[in-house]
Amino acid sequence: MATLLLFVAPGCKKFLNVEPIDALSGNNFWQTKKDVEGFTNGIYSRLRNKIGSSVIMPALDVRANFVTTVGTIDNNGNNVFNNLIANNLKAAVNGSTTYDGRLRGIMDWKAWYDIIAASNILYYEVDNVPGNNLSDSERKRYKAEAVFTRNLSYMFICKLFGDAIYYTEAYNSKALPRSPQVEVMKKCIADMNAAKNDLPESYTDASLVGIRPTKASAVALLMHLNMWAAAWDTGDKTGYYKAVLALGEEMSTYKNYTVLPVTVENTKRIFKGRSSENLFSILQDYNYGEIFSSFSNYSYFFSHYPVRGATTKTTSFMTYEKDYINKLFPAGVPDARISTWFENYDAGNNTFQFKKFINVYSTGSGASLTVNSDDSAIIFRLPDALLLAAEAAAELGDDVTAKAYANQVRVAAAAPLLISNGEELKNDIYKERCRELIGEGQFFFDLVRTKRAISTDYSKAVISVSNFNNGAWTWPLLISSAERTANPYLIGNNFWN
Repeated sequence: MATLLLFVAPGCKKFLNVEPIDALSGNNFWQTKKDVEGFTNGIYSRLRNKIGSSVIMPALDVRANFVTTVGTIDNNGNNVFNNLIANNLKAAVNGSTTYDGRLRGIMDWKAWYDIIAASNILYYEVDNVPGNNLSDSERKRYKAEAVFTRNLSYMFICKLFGDAIYYTEAYNSKALPRSPQVEVMKKCIADMNAAKNDLPESYTDASLVGIRPTKASAVALLMHLNMWAAAWDTGDKTGYYKAVLALGEEMSTYKNYTVLPVTVENTKRIFKGRSSENLFSILQDYNYGEIFSSFSNYSYFFSHYPVRGATTKTTSFMTYEKDYINKLFPAGVPDARISTWFENYDAGNNTFQFKKFINVYSTGSGASLTVNSDDSAIIFRLPDALLLAAEAAAELGDDVTAKAYANQVRVAAAAPLLISNGEELKNDIYKERCRELIGEGQFFFDLVRTKRAISTDYSKAVISVSNFNNGAWTWPLLISSAERTANPYLIGNNFWN
């Protein structure tokens, strides 16, 4: 009931004033652990709805990437994705097709602020639960989860839109201006550092493994927060990189996490979401009625039957360009990811097949059989964290440590070890992130964070330096008239305005 009520919460009277029905006064609602757990599950349901009912994860890998449409995507999807590849987001803002609408969903930050508002309420109200109904350690854990979910949301907001409205007050009704994203990141880092140790190292309840945050989840989030702050802070970045290396060392102390060798079975295990690589994910499981929208998964666009689609879908909607994919995976260089994750990987046409997300469920039968994705949405996994640590070490000039982190990923892929140094090593680490995290929604964030969005070597739709500095890397921020009326401080992103 608590989860259901969180979904049907009334709209805000004032901007960022979210008061779910199940967030009544302590006397009426916050009485038992069951109340707290129900409200907490509602927060994760909001997160699941944002990721699993949206095209956000595929869009983050397609935008400005070396991909092309080679099949007919329904609802005018070809034009929309061609504009996305070309970094022409104004077309989506003004378009009227189904996929224009799906892209506009990324441009609305309200769902992220709903998560933040609910997280702030949880953090505040959990202290009002009678002491005999919740232990001190449980109280601290729930508060730490609230800190995690709000900072995860701020991370996405800043990565999508840049400057953000930052607040941690429960039941906030004050109209607030946007704060510089570096300032927001610094506050998130301090907030998460203070709460991290109140999260468990692991869960004994198998149903929570991978989908509720642990200390390692917080470490991964902190690594991303620090690296994003480093990208935009015009001062000394050394402190951020040193923090990421310290977090990498801490991650190695959590012995229940390990990088798995790249095989078909391990691929299925990893993207189902409960593997030793998984640091935090959003569960999809057909057997329990947890089903994402078909277009929320990368394989919908880059795969065909029998990986995805009806029996008649024998080709893919999109493919990687031959020259680019050959640069990532050069011919003759051993790499288990080539044969495990692709079919016709460098064909450059509609026979290309992406086989990274291969957990499936089927509906119908015979000629009416349709294969759908049953993979979870992986937000953080161990290779991502290792490669961030490698990048931080390389930025500090510690090439030995950088290669030690990056080569853990290379070994799992049965690929030759990195032996480069200096700027070449930095480029190799970046390309390793492109290889390892392909299709996982990291490409455009990495392209922007490393400023490689201005280089023809790394982006198909290069952004000029002046446009980049003016915010061409952001997503348009769609602001409703009601929001503008409620908050006179609220402004959009100048480039797209």
